[in-house]
Amino acid sequence: MNVMQAVRAFKAANDGWRVDLALAGAALLLGLLPYVILDHLFDHAQTDLAAATVTTFIAFLAISVRRAFPMVFMFVTAGVLLIQVALVPTPTVGIVVVPLAAYTVARWVPGLRARLVVVLGAAGAVVAPLRWIVLRFGFGEPVVTVAAILASGVCVGLVITPYALGRRARDMVSAQATLLMAETEHFRTLLSEREHEARAIEARTRNQIARELHDVVAHSLSVMVVQAEGGYALASKKPEAAQAALGTIATTGREALGEMRRIVAVLREGDAEAEPELYTPLPTLVDIPRLVEKTGAALTVTGDVPDVSPALGLTAYRVIQEALTNVLKHAGPHADPHVAVSYTPKGIDVEIIDSGLGQRATTDGRGHGQRGMAERLGAHGGTVEVGPRADNGYRVHAWLPLPATASGRIKT
Repeated sequence: MNVMQAVRAFKAANDGWRVDLALAGAALLLGLLPYVILDHLFDHAQTDLAAATVTTFIAFLAISVRRAFPMVFMFVTAGVLLIQVALVPTPTVGIVVVPLAAYTVARWVPGLRARLVVVLGAAGAVVAPLRWIVLRFGFGEPVVTVAAILASGVCVGLVITPYALGRRARDMVSAQATLLMAETEHFRTLLSEREHEARAIEARTRNQIARELHDVVAHSLSVMVVQAEGGYALASKKPEAAQAALGTIATTGREALGEMRRIVAVLREGDAEAEPELYTPLPTLVDIPRLVEKTGAALTVTGDVPDVSPALGLTAYRVIQEALTNVLKHAGPHADPHVAVSYTPKGIDVEIIDSGLGQRATTDGRGHGQRGMAERLGAHGGTVEVGPRADNGYRVHAWLPLPATASGRIKT
């Protein structure tokens, strides 16, 4: 590894570094120091004490970097122990580093590089018994041969067993990391799905608010403009008619203001300062006659008003409102609109026709009224047909099916 990789590895093992440093200190105090004292007391020759002490000291000191630099720890340990085998004719306390080195490399070194410790351990398992037993006591003795074989087996066990434990620990940690990554990815997927769902809900909410604003503002302004033009034309000829037109303008403006305040109150839901009276009831089927009357259109109602949900009643109301708004805006002064509402057990049939400009009507093409009608009706399984009539004017035909539970009647 290069210098930067070594630095990163050291930072990653910062917590283990303190543990390894303490372990190295314990090995020096509890292992090397008693060994030196006992050797000094009982081995009066002391010819190999210096070599054993120095090599063991280096091997124990290398423990402090075993987790940060496991390969360095392995090579240092292998080197000093090889020197110790060459200089010291008997085993020393430094041999306890061998299983620790095997476990460390197996646990912290990935891939095939970790198997190098097995190769070095196998070499040491052959060289050390030759040096300590065979070369010391001579060849040819069966006892020496058996002792060397047993010693080699012990040395191999000091390498293989810790190595297997280290690989097992590494595999367990890797499996846990993989499971954690899978759980993290699953959590991110859930967050992404929830975020996508929240954005979809937000988009639907914006579209609903946009439709409400369009229906309320466009219709009210159209009625007010028509009434203002009519009142202006009649101001000098029929003052009483002009007064009625001004009254209609004032009423429509107040109702539009109330609708706008209701929508704003919904947007500010949860605001402690919101006034309770802002939450006024939504228009329903029973409000259709009054809506048509304000625009001056004719109304024909067939059947009894069914008991439907507020959302379905509001949809029928808004469709008629949008159709009459388009008549007031585009059909011309002699449109003569007519609204026909038919209530049947299966659904609500609505038709709005006029005798205005029809295909000759002009528009800027930026309106959203017809799309809003289709969206409202489509949400309840309804349909709408919009187009010019064969003779003159325009026709809007909407069908809104009633659910099976829509039974009963509302008294008007």
